[in-house]
Amino acid sequence: MGPDFRFILRVLAAHKLLIAVIVVALTATAAFGVSLLKDQYSSEALLLVDNRQVRVVRPEDQMLGSIPAEDSSILSEIEILKSTAVLSRAVEDLKLTGNPDFNPPAQPAPAEANQPFAARATAYLRDHARQIWGEDLPGPVAALLDHGDGMARDAVQREAYASTGIDGILDRIRRKLDVAIVGRSRVIQVRFTDKDPEMARDMVDTIVRRYMETRQQMDRDLSTSAVEWLKDRIDALRREVAEADRKVDETRFRAGLVKGGNNGLMATGELEQARLRLAEASANRARAVAQAEALERGARSSGSSIASPVVAQLRATVAAISTEMAQLSRQYGPKHPRIIELQARLNEANSALASETRREIDGVREAANVAIAQENALKAMIARLESSYQTMTEEAVPLRTLEAEAQAKRQLLDSLLGRLEEVQAQQDNRAFPTAVKLVSAPQVPRSPSGPFRALLLLAGFVASFAVAIFTVFGVELLQRRIRTPDAVRRILGVAGVHILPHHSTRGVHGRLYELFQRHPFSLFSESLRALFRNHLADLGPVGSIAVTSARPQDGKTSLSLAVAQVASQAGRRVVVVDTDFRRSRIDGLFNLSAKRGLSDWIAGEAALDEIVHSADDVPFDVVPAGRLMSETLDRFNVDCLVHLMAGLSPRYDLVVFDTAPALAVSDARIVCAAASRVLFVTRWGHTTASDLQAVADLGPIDHEKFVCVMTDVNLKKAASRGYQGPYSSYVATRKYYGGNRTLRATS
Repeated sequence: MGPDFRFILRVLAAHKLLIAVIVVALTATAAFGVSLLKDQYSSEALLLVDNRQVRVVRPEDQMLGSIPAEDSSILSEIEILKSTAVLSRAVEDLKLTGNPDFNPPAQPAPAEANQPFAARATAYLRDHARQIWGEDLPGPVAALLDHGDGMARDAVQREAYASTGIDGILDRIRRKLDVAIVGRSRVIQVRFTDKDPEMARDMVDTIVRRYMETRQQMDRDLSTSAVEWLKDRIDALRREVAEADRKVDETRFRAGLVKGGNNGLMATGELEQARLRLAEASANRARAVAQAEALERGARSSGSSIASPVVAQLRATVAAISTEMAQLSRQYGPKHPRIIELQARLNEANSALASETRREIDGVREAANVAIAQENALKAMIARLESSYQTMTEEAVPLRTLEAEAQAKRQLLDSLLGRLEEVQAQQDNRAFPTAVKLVSAPQVPRSPSGPFRALLLLAGFVASFAVAIFTVFGVELLQRRIRTPDAVRRILGVAGVHILPHHSTRGVHGRLYELFQRHPFSLFSESLRALFRNHLADLGPVGSIAVTSARPQDGKTSLSLAVAQVASQAGRRVVVVDTDFRRSRIDGLFNLSAKRGLSDWIAGEAALDEIVHSADDVPFDVVPAGRLMSETLDRFNVDCLVHLMAGLSPRYDLVVFDTAPALAVSDARIVCAAASRVLFVTRWGHTTASDLQAVADLGPIDHEKFVCVMTDVNLKKAASRGYQGPYSSYVATRKYYGGNRTLRATS
C-alpha cells in the first residue's frame, strides 16, 4: 500500500530530541575535524597518448598508422606512470628520503613495559631457564630461546618501522597521486596534491619527465633488441636459403630435371619436341608413300604424273619427234633415211624418258623409305623417353617441395630485410618521436584545491541527519515491547484487543478500582464499562472470569479488582478469588495476610464461609490466597475450582479469579480451563513479543472465551509516535469524557 509518510513524520517528531542530539554532536565533530585539515594544493600535467607511427622505409608505404580503438594502450601508460621504477627515480631526484612529510623519523624503541608479548615471554622463559640450568643452557633450550629473541626483534622492528624504506615513501606518493583518463579522450591527467604548492609542481614535473625518459628508453631497448634479433634471424635465413637452393640443384641434376629456356624442365620439353617431330615425320612418310604409289600407277599407265622438268623435256622431245615423223611418213616411206633417223631418235628419246621416269620413281620411293625409318626412330626415342618419364616424375615431386620451401624462405628473408631497415630507421628519434607527448606542463598552483570545508560541513550535517534517522528507526525496529493491538492479534491470533488507557492518578495515589470510583466519567472508566458490557456481561446467572498475563507486573490484580468494581456497581454480586499462592497482592492490599484463604480451604482446614472476607471501601468480597502449602498445590485442579464455584454460586453472580503469570507456573492454565471467560492482560510498553509467543506456544487458545486487554496505554504518546489503531480515535473523542481529561505522557 506504499509508505505511510504521516506515520514516519510522527515517529521522527516523537524522537526529535534524540535526532537533535545526534545531529548536533556529529556535526560538531565534523566541524572540528574539518577545522584541523590543512590546505592542499594540486598541480597537474596533461599527456597525449598517440600511437601513430610514420613509415619512411618504402615510399609506397609512407602513411600514418591507425590508432587502435581499445583503451588498453592508455591504461598501460597509466600503469607505467604509477610504476615503482618511475616513482623511485622521482624520489631520488627530489631527495624525498630526507623530507619528513614523506619519510617521517623513526619511532623510538618501545619501553620494556610496552615490549611485544613475544619479547616479554621470551625474557621470562630465559630468566627461569637460567635459574634451572644456570648460564650454560642446553642446546635445544638455547636454540628455542634464540628463535624467540629473533621473533621478538622482528616484531619490534615492524612496530618501530621508520619509513626510511622506499616502500613507505612510495605508498605516501601513490595516496596523493592521481593518474586518470580525461573523459573519453586519449589525454592522461597527472595530478599530485600536497600542502606545499611548489612540491606539488615539482612532483608532477619530475614524474612526467622520468616517465618520458623511461618510455623513450623502453622504445630504444625494444628497437635495439629487435635489430639484434632481426640480424641473427636474417643471417640464419640466408644460410637456410643457400642450403635450400643447393638441395634443389642437386635434386634437379640427379634426376635429370634441368630447367629449360621457358622455366620448364628440359626432359619434359625434349619429350614434347620428340612427339612433335614424330607427328611431322608421320605426315611426311604418308605423303612420300602416297606420292610413290601415285607415280608407280602413273608410270604403268602413261607416266604423266611425274612433275620432273627432265621428264617434261624428254616428253616434249618425244612428242616433237613423233609429230615430225608423222608428217614425213605421208611423204616418205619407212625406208626413207629421214624416217629411219627420226625413228632412231624417237627410240632414244623414249629410252631416256623411261630411264628418267624410273629414276624419279625410285627417288620418291627412297624418300618414302627414309620417312618410314625416321618415323620408326622417333617412335623408339619416344618410347625410351616415356619409359624414363615415371622416374623423372617421382623425382620432380620432392623437387617442387624443395623449390617451394626455398621460395618461402627467400620471401621471409626479403620481409625481414625490409623490417630491419624500418626498425633501424626508427632508432632515430628525430624521424620517430615518442608515442606520448606532453600537452600541458605542470604549474605552481596559486589557490588551494581543497579541502572544501563548506561542502564537508554540509556532507557532515546530511550524514549526521541520516545517521539520526536510521538510529531512530533502528530503535523502533529493535523495539520488542508490545505497543499496538495489531502485534497482539498477529502473535496470539485473537480477533480483537480491548484498550484500557493510562490514567494520570495511577500509582501511589490511587488504584484502578479507586479510579473508577473517583472518576466515573473519565476515559479510563468508559473503557472499563465498554470491556464489561462487550465481553463480560453475558456470562449467565453465575459467571467466572480468570485474569492472567504472560509475565509479572502486567496489571492482573489491578484489572481483576477494577472488573469486580465495575460489575458490583452494575448490580452484580462479585467475589474476587486470589489464586496466586506464591506472590499474592490481594492479601497486602486488604490486610488479609493473617486470615484464612483459599489454600486453607483446599487443605480442608477451613470452611468456605471462613475464607470469604469483605472490605469497607469496596462493594465486593475477597478470598485471599492463604498460606503456601505443598499439599495445596497438589490438590489445586479444575475439579477443585468447579467445587469452589458451586459453593459460591448461591451468594454471588460473578467470580473473578486473580491468577499467577501463565509463563511462571501452571496454576493459571488450570484456572483458565475452569473459568467461563479469560481476560489476558498485556501491558503497553512492558509486555514483549517473545512473551506473547511463549504463551501462544503453550497450546491452542479457546477464542470463544479468550479476551485480550492492553492496559496502561499512553494514548497521547502512542498517537504522537505514529502507532496505528484506536489511539488516534481515542484522542480525537476525549472531549466526550468528563472529569480530568488531561493525559499524562509517561515513558
